Amino acid sequence: MLIVAVVAVLAAVGWSARPRPITPAERADAIATELRCPVCQGLSIRDSPSETAREMRDLVAQRVAEGRGDDEIRAEFRRSYGEWVFLTPPLLGLTGLVWLVPLVALAVGGMFALGLVRPHSPVPATPLVPPSVPPSEVVALRERVRREEAFE
Repeated sequence: MLIVAVVAVLAAVGWSARPRPITPAERADAIATELRCPVCQGLSIRDSPSETAREMRDLVAQRVAEGRGDDEIRAEFRRSYGEWVFLTPPLLGLTGLVWLVPLVALAVGGMFALGLVRPHSPVPATPLVPPSVPPSEVVALRERVRREEAFE
């Protein structure tokens, strides 16, 4: 019984992982997920209920039906709206700073936190007696301190 169950699970995983052609509707949906709605600005055109987003979705579906590639469709929207139209900024170029600045801030913060947590090296002890005091006076002062401590 256990062997049959393991074989069934492996067959189900193998069946679901098999490569299958992507449909035009799935392609259009994937592209629509990447594009920002100009009206809502926080939503993709796939999720936005605005009329503008619906028109953009229809345009994406039309371009997919015409047989254009995903990169061609993205380039058309980039030309019309600029880099802003993509919900995920590209890694290269000036907009790549959106990805880089938080990583740098985390690294600097981590180094600062480690600097606060790491034990510091002990500070070398400075002599209590100024160097201008002759050694005979130092010996006399030490003897006096010893006598006073013994008296208490």
